[in-house]
Amino acid sequence: MIMFLSLQPVCKPKSTQEKIMDLHEIKRNYFRISVKGSDAVSVKINNIPYEVIGLNDGGIGIRLSSEDILVSVGDELPLELTIKDMVQSLLGKVVHITPLGPKEFLCGMEFLNMDNKTKAKVMEFLELCRENIFKEE
Repeated sequence: MIMFLSLQPVCKPKSTQEKIMDLHEIKRNYFRISVKGSDAVSVKINNIPYEVIGLNDGGIGIRLSSEDILVSVGDELPLELTIKDMVQSLLGKVVHITPLGPKEFLCGMEFLNMDNKTKAKVMEFLELCRENIFKEE
């Protein structure tokens, strides 16, 4: 006699959000500092200034309006990064565009051609920001 067993999952079904998170496991390689509202950091893309939301030594997050959404994930764009007195021309790759509201978006860009000297200056700035964060707490 052959018996067939039905193996039903014992765990509760996952919500749609849980399934999405499983599919898109977030893995951050760099520690990001929020620089929103700071005058110490600015960026221009194609000579147009954008509000900087976050910065790390691997990339930058900027705010876009719905009019700015002429870029796509994967686009490589020239950018001018200014941190205090250092101005550096870089190439940035759009890695994500995430809605922040009905007409606002967060655009994450990865730095593609940052030299070691510039990276060291960015790291120095980020370290000062980290120290200030922990002093305030």
